[in-house]
Amino acid sequence: MSSMNMYSIMAILAAICLSLAGATALQGDSQDDSGAAVEQPVITVPEFEEADAQVSQQDTTVPAMPGQNTTAPTMPEQNTMMPPMPSQDGTMPAMPGNGFPQNDQNTTMPTMPGQNTTMPTMPGQNNTMPGFPGQGTIPSMPSQDGTTPTIPSQDGTMPAMPGQGTMPGFPGQQNGTAISGTSDMAGTIVTTDVVSTASDLTADTANAQTIVMSDENNQVKITEAGTYIVTGTCSDGNIVVKKGTTGVVLILKDLNLTSTTGATVSVNKGAEAKIIIEGTVTFTDNEDPADEESTDAEVADAFDGAAIKVKDGANVVLTGTGTLNINGNAKNGIKIGDADTPSFVIDGELTINITAANDGINGGYDVTILSGTLNISVGDDAIHADRILTIGNDGVGPTIDVKKSVEGLEGTVVNLFGGSATLVTSDDAINAANSDGTFASLGYSVNITAGTWTIRSGGDGIDSNGNVNIVGGKVTITSSVGAGEAGIDYDGAFFVSSEANVTNNSGVSGPDMMPGMGGMTMPGQMGGKAFPGQMGGFGVQTSTA
Repeated sequence: MSSMNMYSIMAILAAICLSLAGATALQGDSQDDSGAAVEQPVITVPEFEEADAQVSQQDTTVPAMPGQNTTAPTMPEQNTMMPPMPSQDGTMPAMPGNGFPQNDQNTTMPTMPGQNTTMPTMPGQNNTMPGFPGQGTIPSMPSQDGTTPTIPSQDGTMPAMPGQGTMPGFPGQQNGTAISGTSDMAGTIVTTDVVSTASDLTADTANAQTIVMSDENNQVKITEAGTYIVTGTCSDGNIVVKKGTTGVVLILKDLNLTSTTGATVSVNKGAEAKIIIEGTVTFTDNEDPADEESTDAEVADAFDGAAIKVKDGANVVLTGTGTLNINGNAKNGIKIGDADTPSFVIDGELTINITAANDGINGGYDVTILSGTLNISVGDDAIHADRILTIGNDGVGPTIDVKKSVEGLEGTVVNLFGGSATLVTSDDAINAANSDGTFASLGYSVNITAGTWTIRSGGDGIDSNGNVNIVGGKVTITSSVGAGEAGIDYDGAFFVSSEANVTNNSGVSGPDMMPGMGGMTMPGQMGGKAFPGQMGGFGVQTSTA
């Protein structure tokens, strides 16, 4: 409506009002209170070209469109709240179809067909977040719970290779610790070629000579073959088997012997003796350690530095059913020479308890322990052989408990063929090495074919300057890591058979490890490069040195 029309209408309305109010006056005079006639002014309504004085059949309060009420202009047959699109409830306009509201739809928010209106989603989804079909709150791979994307059939905590548990690994691994393996043997296993002639000796108790030691009778010298029963208590004395004497059987029964001048028992060069322990026998070496470095050649030569001394070329078997306590206060507990193929063997049901300032057992050549129980607490190596150290035979062997040592079992070749050991060491627990390299031509190796070996070391669990072969048995390693230390450390090759049970909590280090693997390996291997499926528990390859 134009402004001119609006003014015309307003003028007409004003004129009408005045006309109605003054209709009587226009027809004659009015009277005042006194009854006198009052002349009324004549109202002239101005005429506008486009104005019309009357609107027929309309309420004169507010102009309206024909057929409408006068409260507000509206479209025909519609309520007056808001002009909507046809067939809508008037709350919000919407376009028919295409996922927008149409008949029977609410008008609060456009949605996809069949969806609620809180948030747009893909068909079949809940409305918290867009996702892939069949998913929950976040996108994930099919058949997953939606918390973390995973490879199918995994538990979702961490991606893993098929058949694995909670950490990545290769088939055959259990949480990165227990393994069984396949590959080629890491060389042959070299065994001792030393023959223990003393093992064949038998005691002739019926014709035995009995010797009671005391402070007065403190020196026993054996100069010929035979069976000798030695007992008593002596605060400073010695038993000596003379050089070259063979066929000697010593039955040591309830003997307590201490020495300040040499070993308590000494089997001299080329001699042969079987030592049988009965009851409780205690040997204490109280030599002065300074004598070993004495400028007096005679004093230095007399220093044995052990409770039991087996000299070059001697042949000794230590056996029995009793308990032998060895206190190597000066240096070692038992010392074996290094020339003329000396032989030292422990075999029997005896118990040996060793404490020593240096090594528990120190062999300059071969050391063999076939049975018995050994408890060792020492300042250096528990059991050391310069050449070949052999523990057990054919799946059976001793029980060894190393409570304290620097290194546990050490030799150029370390063969663990049976028995069990718990090794607590501050350095390497099992070590194939030799400081002077005298027997390096044999090849350094640690070889485990049977037994149970539990290692807790501050250095390497198993350390070989050459190869490591684990053909059978059970090996559990907890050792230091970092700074060049590992559960298994080798410089040659590493083999572990599927017949072995190895748990290594401290990683593997070797020259053929795959770079950057950090102990993760090819199937069945532990840090070493291997070719799956080549080895399956074939017999042990051995040779004799």
